[in-house]
Amino acid sequence: MTDTYDLLSPESLSENYIHQLRQTIDAYLPQHVFVGEVLQNALDAVRETAGGKHKIDLAIDFDSREVTIRDDADGFPNEPKLLFLGGGKKAGRKLAGQVGVGLKVVLFSSEAFTLRSRTAQGAFKFSVNGASSFDSPPEARPNLTMPRTFEPDSAPLDAIGTEISYRFAQDSRVLESYLQEIETEALPRGLRSEFVQTLTNAVQSGRYPTRFAALLACDLKRFSYLGMTELPNTLRDTVVTITVKCASPVATLGNTIGELFDGKDNFSFHVPVGYLDMAETVSWAKPPKPAPYAQNLGAGGVDLFKVQNGFNVTEYRTVEDFEALLMNARGKLPDEIDSFRRLLFPKINVIRLTVARIPHFERYLPGGSQRVFSANGVVTRHSPDLTKGRNQQYVRCFDIVVDVDAELNYGKTHLKNMRLVGLLKNFVNEAYRSTIQNAASRFVGKADPFQDDERSAAFWSRKDLKRPELTIKKVPADENDVIALFFELAGQGRFPQFQWYGLSQRDRYDARAVIKRLGDSEQVFDNLIESALRVVEFKIRAGAVTQDFDREDKNPRDIDLIIAYEEGTSTSPQFQFLDLADSDMQDRYPERVFPHVKRVLRDTQSGYEVQVLLLQDCLEDFFPPPPPPAAPDDAIDE
Repeated sequence: MTDTYDLLSPESLSENYIHQLRQTIDAYLPQHVFVGEVLQNALDAVRETAGGKHKIDLAIDFDSREVTIRDDADGFPNEPKLLFLGGGKKAGRKLAGQVGVGLKVVLFSSEAFTLRSRTAQGAFKFSVNGASSFDSPPEARPNLTMPRTFEPDSAPLDAIGTEISYRFAQDSRVLESYLQEIETEALPRGLRSEFVQTLTNAVQSGRYPTRFAALLACDLKRFSYLGMTELPNTLRDTVVTITVKCASPVATLGNTIGELFDGKDNFSFHVPVGYLDMAETVSWAKPPKPAPYAQNLGAGGVDLFKVQNGFNVTEYRTVEDFEALLMNARGKLPDEIDSFRRLLFPKINVIRLTVARIPHFERYLPGGSQRVFSANGVVTRHSPDLTKGRNQQYVRCFDIVVDVDAELNYGKTHLKNMRLVGLLKNFVNEAYRSTIQNAASRFVGKADPFQDDERSAAFWSRKDLKRPELTIKKVPADENDVIALFFELAGQGRFPQFQWYGLSQRDRYDARAVIKRLGDSEQVFDNLIESALRVVEFKIRAGAVTQDFDREDKNPRDIDLIIAYEEGTSTSPQFQFLDLADSDMQDRYPERVFPHVKRVLRDTQSGYEVQVLLLQDCLEDFFPPPPPPAAPDDAIDE
C-alpha cells in the first residue's frame, strides 16, 4: 500500500472522477466559488464548536486574485480524504453545507490552494498548485498527489482554528463573473441605481468605510450563506471581519465597482451574520425615512391601513399563523388547505413578510423586493412567479422569505424536494390572492406599475452608442430599445434572412419570424405555414432569460432564437453560455444555425441549446472602426 493519495485517481477511476468534478464545479454560482463556500465552511465549523463569541476573518486581495479566510472553530481534521468528492458528508446536521463538496469546488477552481489547521491534537499544512488544470489532457495534468496524513505545520497557527487561502488564475472568470453578478443583482442601472443612495447612507452613518464595503456586505447578507434567514443561536455572536485590497480599483474592477471604492485601496469592516432586511438599511438613512410598522394583516388583508412613509413587517411561525395568511375577507381558506396542513406546514420554520412601496424596496434592498425560499436559513435561487390575484401591480410591493426544513441540491441553489417547491409556490400564490394583494393596496394606496420604470427612466444621460450610421443614439436600456435597434439594422438591409410575422406583448414570447438558416434554400420563404414560424425572444442581456426559465415563465425548448444587445450572465448554474464552435448545434446540426449567431445558451441538464444573436457583436461586424490615419512621411522616413 502506498503512503499517498492521488486527488485525481480515487480507486483508479480518474476520467469518470474528472468528469464528475467538472459537472460539480459548473453547478456552483461564481459567488459561491469565489467566497461563499469557504465562508459556509467557516460558519458550519463555528456552529459545531462549543458556544461563546466567535470570529471569522476574510481577506480579499483583488490585485493578486487571492482570498484568505480564518476561523476560530475546532480546526479542520487531519483527514485528507475530505478533499475528495464524496469524502465527507454533513447530512442530518442542519448545517449550511449538507453534501460536503464546496471546499473541493474551491480547490479545483484555484491556481494555488493552502489549507492550514490547528486542532487540540496538533497542527498541519497542505498546499497544492495547479488544481484548476485538473481537466487538461492527461499529459498536461498537474501532479496532485497528497499524503494519507497531512504533514505537520512548521509554523503553526497561533490558536486553534482553520485558515484557507486560494488564488485564481489570471484567465479564470470566477472573479469577473462574481462582480458582474453583484452588479446585475444589486445595481441593475449601474451608479444610477436607487440602491447607491443606501450605500452612501451606510458610509455617512459610519457603518461601512466605503460604498463598496457596504455593497459587498449587503450582497453577502442577501444572497449568500452569511445571510441566514433563520439565525441559529450558535451564530448570533459571530462576526465576520472583511479586509479588501485593490491598488487600482477602476482599472482592475471596472468603472462601476471601482468608483464605489471611494478613493481607498485598503479597508476593513465587520459584518454580523443574518439576512439583510429593510430595518437594517433604513437605519443608515437620515430623516425623513420610512418608519417601521408591525400591523397584522387580518383576514383578507383588511386590517392594514395606509401609511405615507413606512414599511410593514410581520412574522409567522405557527400553523395558525400560516393559515391566517391564506384566509380571505370572507373567512374562507383555499381548497388546497388540507394538502398544506399535511405536507407543507410541518416543514415551514418561519415566514417573514414585508410590505412597502416599490421605490422604497428599490432604494433600501439590493435588487428590490424578492420572493425567497430558504432551507434552514440558506437562501436558494427559487423565484416563484405570481400568477394568482387580480391586482398584479402589487407583486413588487411585498418581500417574503419562507424558510423550510429541507435539503439543498449540489450547487446549493435549489431545494431537492421538487414537490415541496411546488407546494411553496402554490402557497405564496394563494397568500397573495387571499391577503397580501389587498394588504399591499391598503398600505401603499393605488400602485402605479410603471412609476419607477418608464417615468423615472433617464434618456439623455444614457451611454452613447457612438454609431453615426444609426438614428438610435444610446446603448439599449430597455427591450424596446433592442427591438428598435434590430429593426433599424434590418431596414438597412443587414438581416435579409429574416421575415417577421408579428410581435406581441400579450403572447408568452415576443415575436414570430421565418428565418433562413445557413442550410436553408430561398424556398424557405415560400408556401408558409404556421409551424414554419420561429419563436424569437428579445432581451437587453441574453442572460436575463434564465430568470424566466427558473420561474418557469418560459421554456427554453419553446424558443428558437434569443436576440439581445449583449450577453450578460446566466443567473442559474443550470444554463451556460458557449461559443457556437463548442456547441452540439455546430457539431451535429450546422445547417440549422441562424445567421450572425456566435453563441448558444445550453441547458446543462437536458443538453438543449438555444441560439443567441448579440447585436453588440453585429455592430462590430457591420461597422468596423476606420483604419488609423497613415503616419506622416517624415515619421516613415525615421
